[in-house]
Amino acid sequence: MLFENVGLFLELYRRPRRAFSGILDQGSILFGAALVVIVSAVMAAGLTVQMMVAPAGALSKPAPPPPHGLVALVSLTSSLGDILGLALLYAPFALLALTVFEPVGSFGVAFRRDFGPLLACTFFAWAAARLPFALLSLILPFLGLGMQGLAVYLALWAMGGLVFGALMVIALQTTFGARLPSAVAVVLLAPVALLLQPFLAFLASPFVLFFGWRYLRGDLGDVTWSFSARQSFKRHLQASTLNPRDASAHYNLGLIHQQRRQNAEAQERFRRAVEIDPRELDAHYQLGRIAREEKRYEDAIRHFEEVVSRDDAHARSEVWREIGSTYLESGSIDHARWALSKYVERRPHDPEGLLRYGEALLAAGDSGGAAEQFRACVEAVDTMPAYRRREVARWKRAARQRLTS
Repeated sequence: MLFENVGLFLELYRRPRRAFSGILDQGSILFGAALVVIVSAVMAAGLTVQMMVAPAGALSKPAPPPPHGLVALVSLTSSLGDILGLALLYAPFALLALTVFEPVGSFGVAFRRDFGPLLACTFFAWAAARLPFALLSLILPFLGLGMQGLAVYLALWAMGGLVFGALMVIALQTTFGARLPSAVAVVLLAPVALLLQPFLAFLASPFVLFFGWRYLRGDLGDVTWSFSARQSFKRHLQASTLNPRDASAHYNLGLIHQQRRQNAEAQERFRRAVEIDPRELDAHYQLGRIAREEKRYEDAIRHFEEVVSRDDAHARSEVWREIGSTYLESGSIDHARWALSKYVERRPHDPEGLLRYGEALLAAGDSGGAAEQFRACVEAVDTMPAYRRREVARWKRAARQRLTS
């Protein structure tokens, strides 16, 4: 376990998306927390020594060595503050913000299900982003920069924050399948929570710790259990692939990679599922969706045709929506109208299908028919249950834009 986690940490510097996927499958929250403690202690030690020598450097006099006890105390305090800030402020606020931008469920559900994986990724990302700059900060006191050394330290600290933000964007995409704009918005908002970090000192009260543990231990248990269960499920799927006739294991692994936006790995699993069982229509369907996303329209249509030739109503007929959208994006308007009209007949209240059909009609010059579909899309979203509206709100916004343009 230790060597695997060290390897995942180093992998963040080469292939971060793959590294985060490995952290979700094998990562340890405790190991990530230990990384934060070590890196934070190194950064605090560098800053403490620099502050001790900066005034002397300005006066061109040799500085006395800082007391080792003072450096250790500052390093420990800084490490605890960073751990608590990331675990109690940054990660929960990031998850809360994500529930606003992405359909991941309510905060309570998302916290029990996803907080453990998110916290592990946050710890690993913070340590990986800060470590190079922390090591550089240890060299500053020996360069004789004086007060300029503090400015250089602050610049290194800021650069570490930027790298951390970039890694967190990838972490949110990998953990939740979040869209890039949503992930960027969350990363920009989450640091606001760290403004409350000075108030974390109140948590040192024994009474706060006792009652906090009493009322939150159930939720904390759910977090750790959910993370362990997710990792165990992935290991069982991996073991199932040893059976040369088990197509479903490859298909389910493909879905995991697809949700993490690892299209290459997902396609490999889906293709293997099709090789084992050519009747695995779900794998063909997902291969078609990935091909459409990558703008390989001929491959997408080929996979979708394989699906409808065996099951005309696969995935509650959504295969026809995918076929129509593929034709629409490739510029084959007549084929798009035909496929999307078939889908809308079967699913007349699906907002995405109505929007796509309206776009096809608009591209064909039927502005009246297109406006009718756009209005139907808005109405379909408005009449949905409240918990579903946020998931499909983007189709409503797009339909309104088409109506006003």
